[in-house]
Order: sequence, then structure tokens, then C-alpha cells
Amino acid sequence: MKRILLTLAALTMLCGTSFGWSVREHATVAEIAERHLTPKAKELIKSYLGGRPMAYYASHADWYRKEMIVDIGFEPEHGSRMVVFPHTYHVDKNFVPYRDIIKKGENKTHGNMLYHIDRIAKNLAENHASMNDSVRLVHLYLVIHGIGDMHCPMHMRFIDREPSLGTYNIYFGKGNKKKKMSYHGLWDARMISAIHPWSYTDMALLFDIYTGKEIAKFQKGDIFDWGKDAAITSFPMREYQADDEIDEIAYRNKYQQTGEFLLTKAGYRLAKVLNEVLK
Repeated sequence: MKRILLTLAALTMLCGTSFGWSVREHATVAEIAERHLTPKAKELIKSYLGGRPMAYYASHADWYRKEMIVDIGFEPEHGSRMVVFPHTYHVDKNFVPYRDIIKKGENKTHGNMLYHIDRIAKNLAENHASMNDSVRLVHLYLVIHGIGDMHCPMHMRFIDREPSLGTYNIYFGKGNKKKKMSYHGLWDARMISAIHPWSYTDMALLFDIYTGKEIAKFQKGDIFDWGKDAAITSFPMREYQADDEIDEIAYRNKYQQTGEFLLTKAGYRLAKVLNEVLK
């Protein structure tokens, strides 16, 4: 397996921009996952995270984004092979995720979060017991956050469509209160936690309603299978084009529960990854 370099160079400045689910959504994914850990995985997580719940660290990959560095695995002709951990992934026209880094010209690559999550999880499985605390912690940050982000409706990109759907601005709201924003910004902060009075533990309790048989079905497959599922599920949510006006209530009524379902599946799938990694 190729070496993965993950660094947390300096935790001195918070990044004020959100990049995926809001902090409460990410915390909810982590809380749902923690409710479904095996006793062994739960014990190791508690030890590795210093007794804090996973939710405490669920958004660290956003807050400290510039410090979360991964190795793309090859030497480009120009520039560094070390890049900031990507928060999106690419699919083909059939919604099948790419399993490797996709080169884009001499010196650029398309971000492929799934590729890195898969490598990081495998590295954790092989080496978590022998890693130093800081390296292991950053690995866990990225797995916990990445599994959540890959289920956020606007984190999938098409490799052959420019610009990618979901990156342009739309008008969301009602009347003179309409606000121009991206689909990504809409799902980041306006669709779930922003309209609920609940804490992340409340949300986890309310969303974690599926049977063991249903959960096993959601967990079937691997990270790339889940990426395809998330891409197919979220694609209809991009029904509007640039500068279209969206009725806030109608859009939320149509897609909010689907977004909550994706968030819940992210929690179950994160639990599967951690249970398999921390044996």
C-alpha cells in the first residue's frame, strides 16, 4: 500500500467557512455511528479520542482544512504531490465513482475524497495500534468527517460536465427575502439543522430508527458503492439551473427527508468502517 502522509501542522487558526454538512449534521453522523460501534471499537475510540465523543471532532477537517494534507500517490511534473484533503468526489455519467486519482492536465488532479478515505481507513486498519497519537488522530478526523461529507447532497461532481452541477448560484427563499446562494450552501446550512430546534444528540435519536436488517442493507458494499448510492440519491435535488428561483418551502418539503436519510446512512456506514478498522 502506498504511504499516506497526514499532517496537522498548526491548529492555531480556525477556518470560518463551512465545506459540507453544518457542524450539527456532522456531529449527528458521528453520534449515530457511535451508537452502533462494537464494544471493542467503542473502547478504542474512547482511548484514541481522549474520552471525548466522536462528535467533538466531527468538523475538525473543516475547521483545520488547510492542515489536513494527503499524499496523492504520484510525482506530478510540476508542484507537490501533497495536497489538501478533498471534500468532493467524481463520478461518470452512470454515477459510478472513480477509484483512483484522476489527472487533469500536467499539474492538476480532480479531487477524489473516496480514494483518500479508502486509503486512510486501510492504513488505520493496519497500523492504528502503532501510530503516534497525532497521526492516528488526524486519520480518524478524516474518516469521521469524510464519510459524512460523501453523503452530503452536493459533494458529488461529474467528471465530464463543466461546470459541475451544484456549483452555480440559485435564488432560494421567498419574495424579497430571496437569497442568491449555491446548492452546496443551501444543503450546508439551510435544509436540516437550521430549521430544527434539536441538538445533535436529539437528531441522532430521531433519525436512528431503522432495524438491524435495514442497517445491514445500508452498510452493504464499500465506500465506492456508498458513493454511487449517495450520487444517485442526491442527483434529483439539482433540478434547478443557474439563476432559477426556488420556492423554499416546496423544495424543503420535497427533499429534506431524503437529505436526513442520507445523513442517517452516513452514520451507519461510518460505524461499519470503524468496526472493521478497529478490531
